[in-house]
Amino acid sequence: MIFVFILVFLLFPTEIFAGECDNSFIVLPKLYQKEGEENRCRFNPLLHINTEDRSVYDYFEAQNSTPKDSFSILPRGFYDTRDDLKSLYPILPFVNGVRKDDRWKNSWQIVSKVGASYYFSNKDGNFIPGAGGRKFDKGSTMITSQSGNAVFLDSWAFYWELEEKNTFKSGNSIASTDVDFRRFYAKMKMWKLSIMAGKDNVHLGPGEYGLLISSNADPFYMVKVQNEQTIHLGGDWNFIFFNGWLREEREMSSNPQLLAMRLTYRPPKMFSFFELGMTRSMMYGGAGRPNYVLSDYPYLIAGVSDNVPRSKWDADSYAAIDFTFNIPMYKLNPAIKVFKFYIQESGTDIAAIWQIEDDIELLLPYVFFRFLERAYLIGIFAATDKDIMRLEYTKTSLSHYRHHMYVPEGFTYHGLSLGHPFGRNHQAIRFNHRHYFNNAFSFKWEIGYYQTDCATSKDGNSNITAIYPFFSLRDGILRRGYGNIWLDWVFYGHLIRGYVSVDAGSKTDENLSPILFSVTDKASVDIMTGLSVILKF
Repeated sequence: MIFVFILVFLLFPTEIFAGECDNSFIVLPKLYQKEGEENRCRFNPLLHINTEDRSVYDYFEAQNSTPKDSFSILPRGFYDTRDDLKSLYPILPFVNGVRKDDRWKNSWQIVSKVGASYYFSNKDGNFIPGAGGRKFDKGSTMITSQSGNAVFLDSWAFYWELEEKNTFKSGNSIASTDVDFRRFYAKMKMWKLSIMAGKDNVHLGPGEYGLLISSNADPFYMVKVQNEQTIHLGGDWNFIFFNGWLREEREMSSNPQLLAMRLTYRPPKMFSFFELGMTRSMMYGGAGRPNYVLSDYPYLIAGVSDNVPRSKWDADSYAAIDFTFNIPMYKLNPAIKVFKFYIQESGTDIAAIWQIEDDIELLLPYVFFRFLERAYLIGIFAATDKDIMRLEYTKTSLSHYRHHMYVPEGFTYHGLSLGHPFGRNHQAIRFNHRHYFNNAFSFKWEIGYYQTDCATSKDGNSNITAIYPFFSLRDGILRRGYGNIWLDWVFYGHLIRGYVSVDAGSKTDENLSPILFSVTDKASVDIMTGLSVILKF
């Protein structure tokens, strides 16, 4: 019966529109087309852009010196920024849905995009940071995907992405095959808010990679509430709250849950250059752990008894605060459209006046609390008409992403960090630059240097800050450099992307976990190459 329905749907009369909407290529059921509507091919922001498509988010962020949307809560549909785009062409392969102004505002595409990717890795465990779980075994990997979507009454959105993954051994024999729905969700929008249930990624924080929650690991099941459009109430407010389920067998506490929330505030008028962000995340529950009822969650979130070992409230929890300054550099140099500086501090523990076991003195900078076992993210984002650049430094502590109730996997999912891709106890500095030769061609390169297993003791005695030494080369056991290259060609809404990554150093970490280390004195060079094609219908 389902097969017959799909067949009838696909045979439904359609028309093909090419050359409209910046040369996009869209196929829609004729029933829902409205003649003479110039903007009918615009994407529907209710179908958000996937978090791993970072080039799109950077493209949106480069539009305004003072942002109209939040770029530290992703994914997002950019209701408030999309009208500022000079051209949709560079991002057409990544956006979803069709925005129309007819009375019902309905559309559907059983298959809107198909993709094929080939990757080669010269070792097990190589991965692409922030790419939604793109981790590879040694040899060749072929990935194909098909995605579709539907929108009803411009308030209900549905998205699905089916993926087939084949890993090949030497001699071209298939080592493994996996077929799965990589992403799917149903979303309902009410006023400026939405509630979503499905399988997806989330990114929280001002950096390219989140310290507390990032798009680095595989998509996971979640229920999420957030604002789709910025709320204006004495300034600009954005928030997100979600609970996730990590379906994974572990040595301890299998199938844990993930709870996270973030709130940002930007003052109005003359202070709109500043944004304050606060984030909370935790891994809790799992096999053998207590169950929670709805009334338990305020106490769990507040962390009142978080430091009582092996209690009901003992969770792998984190908190962070960040400050972003959008500096009007265009007043000095009109070519610089966007220039922002951001800093984030997080901790795996907190000393606060509301925690029952703490008796702390009031200390700057936060007066009523201070983080313990801290991580830092400091960055600069700049953009011109044709260039987007980012410089970032990160540091995580000895205890980050590791907890006694979730040994040995820690704050990971399927072997990749749920927080920063470089994992526990690292220091890293990185710079990347994307240049748009025109709307169709862009080139991005990145260089970085990192060291892991850096700190040998906890930072609990550092009352004000644990950021010093800013980037020490004395303590790191493993020090390596890397370089990445992306080349994108967009044509009529389709995409061809090439990717090369080289990571080298005089020592090697033989442990594939982002929180455990087995460093040897063997020099190594890790190489990954990839070629991806997206066809959009």
